[in-house]
Amino acid sequence: LKPSYMNHSAAGAEVLGRVVHLRPYRHMGRHAATSGAAAGTGDAQQLEPGAASPLRCLLGGPALVAAAVGVLGVVAAFYSQAGSVHQDGASPSQPPSPQPHSAAVRPDAWSSTAAAGVVPPMPEGLQTNWECAARCAAMTDGDKAVVERTLLQAGCDPENPGDHVLCASTPEQICVGACGSGQQDMTKFLPGAFGPAGPKPAELIGKLEAAYAEYWRCADECTRGGVLVDAVAADAEAQALGMLKRCGVVQLKGGYDAELLGRVQRAIDTIAEKKSAYNKLVDRNQLHDGRFQVYLPFRAPFAERATIGVSDLVLRVLEGYFDGRGFGIDHVSVLTSSSPSGNQSLHPDVPYFKGLTVSVHTALVDVTTEMGPTYFCPCTGEALRREDWPGSAAIKMTILKQKACFGPSFAPPFTSKGTVTIYDGAMFHQGLANGSGKDRPVLKLEVGAEGFPERRNYIQMAPSAGKKQTRLFREALGPPRMGAPLRDGRSSGGG
Repeated sequence: LKPSYMNHSAAGAEVLGRVVHLRPYRHMGRHAATSGAAAGTGDAQQLEPGAASPLRCLLGGPALVAAAVGVLGVVAAFYSQAGSVHQDGASPSQPPSPQPHSAAVRPDAWSSTAAAGVVPPMPEGLQTNWECAARCAAMTDGDKAVVERTLLQAGCDPENPGDHVLCASTPEQICVGACGSGQQDMTKFLPGAFGPAGPKPAELIGKLEAAYAEYWRCADECTRGGVLVDAVAADAEAQALGMLKRCGVVQLKGGYDAELLGRVQRAIDTIAEKKSAYNKLVDRNQLHDGRFQVYLPFRAPFAERATIGVSDLVLRVLEGYFDGRGFGIDHVSVLTSSSPSGNQSLHPDVPYFKGLTVSVHTALVDVTTEMGPTYFCPCTGEALRREDWPGSAAIKMTILKQKACFGPSFAPPFTSKGTVTIYDGAMFHQGLANGSGKDRPVLKLEVGAEGFPERRNYIQMAPSAGKKQTRLFREALGPPRMGAPLRDGRSSGGG
């Protein structure tokens, strides 16, 4: 059974791992026995995202992995120390934010420091991480069976792999974490990929140089050229979709109707006036450093997709980005960065692959540099295709270890009220410190590929009222097109 959210746009392209199954560890013996054979058929293969669990503290949550010994303990400790995070950027120990990305630095200081078109030398550690990823991409059937047995022995539930982030990881991702830690003898753990018959480092360096140069050029182009698109431009849809696919983020200036935004703001203010109901919708658990969110109730005017940030233009951009796959609402809230508040840790919203979840944030006020805009590391996030994954995984590992973007990156110096920012949840980003003396509220909508919101289960730590309202939103604005009519005129509500 292949979930629709994994019908990758590169139809027929060879991608990592096995054919994706809805419950990836349900029949581990059969999968382990057939995975390598399938990889050699030339059929479409994909790195299996499994249940794509929420980003929880890797050493917290279920005791099964917190108490894990051996390789999983090594992997969990590595990701924790490297700065892997909870959902929405709260790290286990809240390490100091990377420098020079403090709110005191002007945004132009965050952009590329190299001359246009010039690719600087590779950062320290990237080649080592690339060799890890390239070998992990070449895991044998026996190697994958070892990883799957390790997950079972650690207590991962085949019926609920999303119970912990490591349980929902692919064999390749467990492999990369173990290799990247530098504390595991990989020749003994996974001899197929790391033994004499595995890939040779000398054979990989040319591919690494090409992948690094492509990443740098992509990030440099997105940083220097900007990601702002005028929503009233004749080719706004094509511009926005192209920007989102290449950079991982796009801003639609005027993407939210001004008159509608005024009515919505008044409705938001009304919620805050009713303290008892408001307090039931407030979530201060999943967001840290002076940030909190209020889940919106499923009632007028919020029960319409345009009201929560999805105009017809935004809908078409989302439809193009999900590329024929169904998509629907994950959750919607008003997220506020209070003043004063600190920098978030650098993070992706989901620990897996691009194309599974997208954030749609509408600025409810003009956002200046002093208010702590979102800082983006464009062109980051793990790819699904076999040929692209090692490079994207190595870049991700290097950013985790350095706790900073090593390529061109930026924060918009000014975002006008009503601007809609759309970005892929797999891309590294962070909310910057707000020292302006004014709160920075945004209308926060997250949209997931069909089946992904339930399996991600972001709302598991939400207040009960927030869970209830989110389920109502999902019923009304679910796949395949967030409640919008299908091409034949039928409704696409989640029902």
